[in-house]
Amino acid sequence: MRTAKLIRARPLTPSVRELTFDPGSDFAFEAGQWVSCRIPTNEGEDLARSYSIASAPRPNGTFDLAVTRVEEGPGSNYLHSLNLGSEVTISRAQGFFTLDEFERPIVMVATGTGVTPFRAMLQVLHARGPFAHPVSLILGVRTEDDIVYGDELEAFARDRNLDFSATLSQPTQWSGRRGYVQTHLAELVGRHQGNCDVYICGLSKMVKDVRRILKEELGLTKHQIHSERFD
Repeated sequence: MRTAKLIRARPLTPSVRELTFDPGSDFAFEAGQWVSCRIPTNEGEDLARSYSIASAPRPNGTFDLAVTRVEEGPGSNYLHSLNLGSEVTISRAQGFFTLDEFERPIVMVATGTGVTPFRAMLQVLHARGPFAHPVSLILGVRTEDDIVYGDELEAFARDRNLDFSATLSQPTQWSGRRGYVQTHLAELVGRHQGNCDVYICGLSKMVKDVRRILKEELGLTKHQIHSERFD
């Protein structure tokens, strides 16, 4: 465990706050990993809450978290209330949801703040130069206001061989994709005739359903499917 200081904060959506922490320049991680934050409580026993790191590794060790405020959620409410200069106890970076060798097209499937590890991965790939293979990212949210990192992902799409799209489950004035991410899997995977790797991040129900569709309906092998669940 170590202490990390909050050095920047900004709202990403009405319910998501980005927090930038400085844990020291020797803090190391891979894009796609997560950290656990210690959350103090009135009962005296700390809680632990885990969040995917939303940024690529930086020379100074700083990293971003994107935290969705959950009503009556002690972890998210605590992190949303932090002032600049506040310190949080964090774990080392953990997890195996990292990019394999970039040897064929990639399809990324996310809902909500499940997009955060993909932002980190795309920053890493972007820094390496032109993508060797096509990359698709589909982000499922309720409304247009809930799209996390939309402007940045659209900028990636203009600069690199990235197809980014959001699909809304509760659209109003929206001309883009509609429905859940599962609705669009056949199209996204079909572009590559199944010769692709699929990375999935979000709540368990979505991840389980996407994995089932990929294997049972689209014929992908378990080695092509990589996933991370938030609950």
